[in-house]
Amino acid sequence: MFTGIDIGGTNTDIALVDGDIQTIKVSNSKGLELALEAAGRDGRLAISTSQPLNAMVTGNIGRIRTITIPGPGLMYGGAVKGAVGPRGDILEPVDTEEIERLLRGCRADGIAIVGKFSVRNPIQEEIVRDIARLFFDDEQIATSAPLGGLNFPARITTTRINAGIKAKVAALSKKIRTTHPDSLFVTSDGGLCGHDRAIENPSLLYHSSPATVAIGAGYLSHKKNCLVVDIGGTTTDLVPIKEGKPIFETLFVQGKRTLVQAVSAETVPLGGDSCIRDELMQFRSGNARAFGGTEPTLTDALNVLGADIGDTSRSCCLDPKKAEDAYRKYLEKLGAIIHQMDPIMIVGAGFLAPYLIPDLANEARVRFFVPDHAGSANAVGAAVSRISIKIHAHADSQRGVLTLNGIEHPLPTGMSDEELLTHTGELVRAMAKSEGAPPKDLHELVTSQYSAYNVVRGGRIQARITDFVIGIAPGITCEAP
Repeated sequence: MFTGIDIGGTNTDIALVDGDIQTIKVSNSKGLELALEAAGRDGRLAISTSQPLNAMVTGNIGRIRTITIPGPGLMYGGAVKGAVGPRGDILEPVDTEEIERLLRGCRADGIAIVGKFSVRNPIQEEIVRDIARLFFDDEQIATSAPLGGLNFPARITTTRINAGIKAKVAALSKKIRTTHPDSLFVTSDGGLCGHDRAIENPSLLYHSSPATVAIGAGYLSHKKNCLVVDIGGTTTDLVPIKEGKPIFETLFVQGKRTLVQAVSAETVPLGGDSCIRDELMQFRSGNARAFGGTEPTLTDALNVLGADIGDTSRSCCLDPKKAEDAYRKYLEKLGAIIHQMDPIMIVGAGFLAPYLIPDLANEARVRFFVPDHAGSANAVGAAVSRISIKIHAHADSQRGVLTLNGIEHPLPTGMSDEELLTHTGELVRAMAKSEGAPPKDLHELVTSQYSAYNVVRGGRIQARITDFVIGIAPGITCEAP
């Protein structure tokens, strides 16, 4: 049994995949506990949610105190004494008294700790973190070494985000693990990760809903090249699929680059719960009247125009002319965007896909397909995704250290480059296996950004330095029926 939960802006969708597919929709007003109960406890559970991460986009992450350890001569906000060299050697110690003075009486919602080369040796970040724990809860403190990437400014921005949302993700994790301790989270690239990894680097969870709808729509439709149009209650997401895979892009927050790689998606602030006042509005104020709400919405407009969704009698208060105008506005707005994106085909997803996609395709002058269970494509995608992992590896033969996302491992002596890749691959497989990845999902490793050079002094090779990124790519688990 593979179970997926997608917590959207209006409803929580549940999909149970075990040969057949069963879907359940639960209103968010009824609470996550009810959704977890409906999901049951058999098999594997994966959860997609962007609720704790909304602050990432708006920049509303509270007051964050950033402590940087850039090294001598480099000017960054929050800079303190201390330095780690590019090979992980300590060039200047941290002044612990300076850190205590900074944090004593500090009023902040989160602490972000970022060393320039902490991904090569995290010891100085760990020293500052241990001092910060004297004044703040662990859920308020984020370090940058687990992010792996060398880009210092992007790592600062990402760590600040993590410091602002870590407590929310930790609280959500605690609630879920009460009943489902071995469950998983969907990440921004459509893979899965364990709770500990999500809490350590919560920005991993950003944009998980577009990622899951891309995988779910592909799984349900078997279309390799298309544009997935996911019609939700609050928004409509447009997710391009090429050669069976979504497109990835780097997340920028308030103009600043992060280390987050997320599925590319265009989000339009119109959905089934968009209010109709004088015209169709780009916000929701609750459910459609057909589902107990107080204001007419696009869903109610569909009922007035002949659909049969929920309690149609409650939609009749909407003037037919306003209903038609709202419907046309939605079609024209989305149709123009889709037409400009010029897809081969659109694949519908979301509860309203059967009602809106045919006319939307006609407006955009493109072919369409609405698969069975389209209304819960996000949850299906969460259910059938596989555990993925991305590791930034740095090997220094002279130090005898292999650093994987800021964590040091012993490096056996005399390894060839090929043996190093094999050895690191086994460590990566072990990490994924510890989170529950089945053996069949661990066969194929992806390696990129490989570089290696010798350090030569006095005409003799002193060290071999190797950097590469290795991991298990996101996709559909081999065990999915």
